[in-house]
Amino acid sequence: MEGASPVTTITAEELSKSGFATVGDALRSSNLNAFGSWGGGSNNGWGSQATVQLKGASAFHTLTLLDGKRMAKSPVMDGGAANINTIPMAAVERIEILTDGASAIYGTDAIAGVVNIILKKDFEGVQLDARMDRPTQEGGDSSNISFTGGLNSDKGHLVFTFEHYESQKILQKDRWYTQPFVQEGGDPSDYQDWVNISPTGRVLTQGGAGGWVYSTPFSNSDKSCADVYGDAFIGSLDDSDYPGDTLCAYDYTQAAATSVGQTRNNTLLHYTYELSDSIELTARAYWAANETQDVSAPVPASISIPNGLPAYTTAEGLDLVELVADPNAGMNFRFDTAGDRVAEHHDNIFDYLLALDGTTDFMDWDIAVNYNKYDNYTWGTGYQLKGATTDLVGEWDDESNSFVGWDPRDPNSEMPAGATANYDKRMSASYLDISGGAAFELFELPGGDANMYIGGSYREESLDSKVSALAEAGQIVGGNGGSGGEGERDVMAAYFEFAMPVMDNLELNLAGRYDDYSDFGGTFNPQVSVRYNIIEPLLIRASWGTGFRAPTLSDLYQGTSEGFGYMKNYLNCYDQGESIDSCDRWDYGPTRTGGNVDLKPEESESYNLGIVWDITESVNVSVDYWSLETTNLIDSLGASEIIKTQAKLWEAADAAGVARPDVSTVYPGTEISRLGNGKIDYVVSQKLNVGLSEREGIDVKVGAGFESEFGDFKFGLGWSYFLKYKSSYSEAGVQVISDDEAGREDTPAHRVNLTADYLLGDHSVSYYGNFIGSQESWDVIEGSWDPDAGQTEDDGTLYEIDSVMYHNLTYTYTLPWSNSLSLGVTNLTDEEPKFDYNGTYEGNLYDIRGRTYWAGFRQSF
Repeated sequence: MEGASPVTTITAEELSKSGFATVGDALRSSNLNAFGSWGGGSNNGWGSQATVQLKGASAFHTLTLLDGKRMAKSPVMDGGAANINTIPMAAVERIEILTDGASAIYGTDAIAGVVNIILKKDFEGVQLDARMDRPTQEGGDSSNISFTGGLNSDKGHLVFTFEHYESQKILQKDRWYTQPFVQEGGDPSDYQDWVNISPTGRVLTQGGAGGWVYSTPFSNSDKSCADVYGDAFIGSLDDSDYPGDTLCAYDYTQAAATSVGQTRNNTLLHYTYELSDSIELTARAYWAANETQDVSAPVPASISIPNGLPAYTTAEGLDLVELVADPNAGMNFRFDTAGDRVAEHHDNIFDYLLALDGTTDFMDWDIAVNYNKYDNYTWGTGYQLKGATTDLVGEWDDESNSFVGWDPRDPNSEMPAGATANYDKRMSASYLDISGGAAFELFELPGGDANMYIGGSYREESLDSKVSALAEAGQIVGGNGGSGGEGERDVMAAYFEFAMPVMDNLELNLAGRYDDYSDFGGTFNPQVSVRYNIIEPLLIRASWGTGFRAPTLSDLYQGTSEGFGYMKNYLNCYDQGESIDSCDRWDYGPTRTGGNVDLKPEESESYNLGIVWDITESVNVSVDYWSLETTNLIDSLGASEIIKTQAKLWEAADAAGVARPDVSTVYPGTEISRLGNGKIDYVVSQKLNVGLSEREGIDVKVGAGFESEFGDFKFGLGWSYFLKYKSSYSEAGVQVISDDEAGREDTPAHRVNLTADYLLGDHSVSYYGNFIGSQESWDVIEGSWDPDAGQTEDDGTLYEIDSVMYHNLTYTYTLPWSNSLSLGVTNLTDEEPKFDYNGTYEGNLYDIRGRTYWAGFRQSF
């Protein structure tokens, strides 16, 4: 019978039967990971990472534990979440997923729930495991091998595990849906009708003297862009959005990867020893080393060429188009001549635990010291030094009547060295936690003894996250992921749990925890839960509690960084007497962002109401309704929102005849600087407590099993259904609650897992199904409304993203020599991602590997 809070347990055997090779893949496919989560895609600073997001909440709202202690948080994710890519499958005994708020017990981050990885501790002998996965499509091959050894004695246990895992990247060109294609009914000569290509290939960008025209760099009618610059270039293409413009587009999928290539090595040593009849020592050492290769297409950049370039014919007969001299003249250029961008991520984790557990005549006690350190170093090559290419461009020499130096229009003109640069990062996060407590009986109730646990902890946290000086200054083109900042803090906590069996069939649990942070202060979070057995096999349960997420050290202390982009100049519109809401004046400029030492913790309130029925000894069902509300969510505002808020403040003040307030009165720490002509000079933003969300859902679990003369059968169902999902967004200084997004694009209302196992003698067959529900898009299908009948686009039909069902099959034969052979297939029907109206897909939800066959072998001694 289950407890007062819903817990889903996945055993090591169930993980193996599901067909997944890694813990991360298994967790991400769970119905409890409702909206999907990051799995380590390419072209991203998080390339080496993977997360789990219970209840569709942020990855920062799911606490991950290793044997009940906090798992090392990744500095790549600013110290906000654990990287589940570092968990070795061979070391796992089981995984317990608590789908209820638990900050009253665990403190920060346990807002949506807790994932507790329980490691093997009582193992004797030697076990070797090997597995090989081969997709039917190109890329994504993987293999792993592990060794587990254990010794037992009357006094203790020693378990050692080593695991090696490798996977190959999948290039975008390896899947048809990430290859370039022309939209159905589109014009192949029009750039706007293409998907998965970049306009930054080879394009002259004329300034005012050239009429602001964008053009292909050559005029030979008998040559294509591929003929001149290589197979990755497409065109020459027209641009229907800008009649008269032409360009050589670029097929970045030839080089860019969709998923990363990885090599992982994990080592675990776990030792328990009875020091006496009443005291047990536990020691654990865990080390993980991951190497990840993230490949992106060559850098797309713009070269400023104010002196222009003359028209002439090269020795190879290429007729080059003139670039008219102008301060704004230049060329959009894909630096394929410098090679691909390659980011090599090196992640190293060290985790040490030393604990004592004891018992006396009147209490049980425990004390533990846990230290972990997570280091990441990224070596990034193939990037460009901002502005350096301008100095490398040559010029026309009248004396020799030829072009001297590098001409970026000419494929046979070699670019000199001096423009390439590295984008390097060094990040480190460390945690030292000392905790202890005591459990004892208080008094006797009709249902049994009332028990209480009182504990306390002291924790030190540090973060040191930096990028190279040039990258920090915004002088490296083509990189991603800036400095996370540098900071440290200590946390003291006191907590209690109180279990009262009021009657034989009624149990009341109280818990509370006070955390005192050296930076933002203290927070107290209580929890109340009740379990009531109506009859022996039927119980109802309920819980209520509050939770919090402390601002990360990066949230608080991240240094100021500067990024450029377009922003709407609402202030200029207001100055010109135009409507603020319909403003269409755009500026291009920098936004300066950084941490905020005045941040407060994110807060939550959660409810759970459930029923559990053990229909028979082998058939059970549970249904839980849950609600989760979060406030004070930490986010950064866009420049346009800050500018619009300032304009609205001016408008209201002018109407009231009072002094104009500054935007910082609404969004503290923000600032707008303007030039004399009214253009935006820069905008200052910072992280603020501005967001909130509302979630409600139902989780259903069904389990059944029976034995027969034809074999043993076991079935399972896990269904997560979202009743409501709303979030806030900022609009002119006001927090607006969104429409219900449950069941809308990227937020499926339904996630279902199905399992079935059949065992007959030495043979077993297992099935695992993963269903992702359909989603209603925000896009209206073109032509789905009738203007002749007075209908508008609002009367049209919304596009629907199809549902998908993934099927995994596993067959295992237990051989007579203490070994077994397993054969399996994941994504049996070779399902592809489900696409939105524009032909793209949500990578956090869908599988891109395709049908994959695998074979595994286990030998025990």
